[in-house]
Amino acid sequence: MFRVLFLIIVPLFLPAATYIIWQTFMPPKFGGSEAAANAEWEPLPWRWLLVCGGVLIVVALTTFIVFPDIFVGI
Repeated sequence: MFRVLFLIIVPLFLPAATYIIWQTFMPPKFGGSEAAANAEWEPLPWRWLLVCGGVLIVVALTTFIVFPDIFVGI
């Protein structure tokens, strides 16, 4: 169960969570959202978030295939 969590779920949702946290808490001067500062809704760049999540899943699965000894205890 932990293997599925770390290899599939975390890489898929990590880019979206990071982006949302960045846009919410960073001031507009550092790339934060002006809409979040004004309590307005701003659409997410879903295409880029899915691409980043897919890349992270490929990296995680490749790591699992190349280095299976790392995940023996999980």
